[in-house]
Amino acid sequence: MANSSAIYSTIISDLDGTLLMPDHHLGKLTVDTLTDLTQRGIQFVVATGRPFLDVHAIFTAAGLDDLYLITSNGARIDNMKSGNLYLNTLDNDIARKLTTLSFDPEKVCVNTYEANGWFIDRDVPELATFHQDSGFGYQVVDFHHHQFQDVEKVFFLARDGEPLKPIEEKIKKLFGNSVKWTYSAPHCLEVMNADVSKASALQHLFPAHKLESAIAFGDGLNDVEMLSLVKTGCIMENADPRLVLELPHLKQIGSNAEQGVATHLIRIFEKEG
Repeated sequence: MANSSAIYSTIISDLDGTLLMPDHHLGKLTVDTLTDLTQRGIQFVVATGRPFLDVHAIFTAAGLDDLYLITSNGARIDNMKSGNLYLNTLDNDIARKLTTLSFDPEKVCVNTYEANGWFIDRDVPELATFHQDSGFGYQVVDFHHHQFQDVEKVFFLARDGEPLKPIEEKIKKLFGNSVKWTYSAPHCLEVMNADVSKASALQHLFPAHKLESAIAFGDGLNDVEMLSLVKTGCIMENADPRLVLELPHLKQIGSNAEQGVATHLIRIFEKEG
């Protein structure tokens, strides 16, 4: 790609369904493109529902270490070189009530991301495929007796979205505005502290003028605020249809299977050169 005085000084991207391929790996074109842009002084920010330890391992292995990491949907911000910058966690009592809600255990499992790891209420071996690059894994616990510590988010996973609807209704009724809930995918309902989002984390990290020269990429409902905040928001071709309905004015680009983020960035920066 040619050198340019970039119209975008900052690139922000979700991971699963966006920057990562369907097998949850970073493609070579993506790594090469991000390496080129960051070496030219473009700021790259990851904004994901994944936890810090997992994301840090993925980008360290890829040789990209000059990044900001917004993780757990905005509950945590880190700089890969200088460490933790921000943490906004759930109250332990709220976390316990969330993880012990009644639901069909044959259809739904409940998880937490905390300071000391990933915890789940049962063994779900297929979840390991999401974390092959980092080796990040869960611990099975009984949440009725679990010692919660700095809970960044509680999340419910199902085969599809139907079993999550009654859980969402319970959360609305029991917790109201004391928590923030969203969907990172149709089958994943996530709950954080009330003022947590990817957008609020970006506002904590950067002044407004920085975001006015940023481009962001996402595929889920947890990306709505982020995509609305920046100069240019882009929706993946494979996005949750509810995201497209929420933001019908935004452009859809290629799919994550086609490394659509990298392809789109190459096109933009070649035009500027």
